[in-house]
Amino acid sequence: MSAPGDSAGRFGRFLPPGLPALLGGLAGGTLLTLLHVPAGGIVGAVAGSAAVSTVRARPPVPAQVRLIGMILLGCAAGIRLQPQTLQTLLHLAVPLLASVAAMLLVDGLLAALLTKKYGIDPVTALLACAPGGVSEIAVVAEQVGARSGIVIAVHVVRVLIVVLVALPLLIAILGPA
Repeated sequence: MSAPGDSAGRFGRFLPPGLPALLGGLAGGTLLTLLHVPAGGIVGAVAGSAAVSTVRARPPVPAQVRLIGMILLGCAAGIRLQPQTLQTLLHLAVPLLASVAAMLLVDGLLAALLTKKYGIDPVTALLACAPGGVSEIAVVAEQVGARSGIVIAVHVVRVLIVVLVALPLLIAILGPA
């Protein structure tokens, strides 16, 4: 018998755990990418997976799948690093460390506000406000037992605001590169 809220019916039990969410994410990411939506890959993948998860009971993601995802994220980031990038980082070490400290201070203040005013647990609030990529922060949230739905929702909204509001505004003010 299928799980409550599982519209996949009798066929749902034959699907490997996580496959429907993976296919939903693939469909959403592909669609928004083909529509040339900025950050469409990540936003579409989150939306597609979430849509499938609301229709079908969400099984826990196997540890091996999370590990493979983390390895792929690391590879994607590593491919972009070049020796010149590392030299630039060394040259900018002091201002970079100062800006990271400032971001972490703001992160802590916003997390304290979410905890005090909205009753969100401190770890979830800290990760929801933390600077970083949606995927990376979502993995950390899952690992430390934070409420990953809240963390992911806040980060997706942040990405949408930056890509759909802040970026066009900066381009309008500064002109295209």
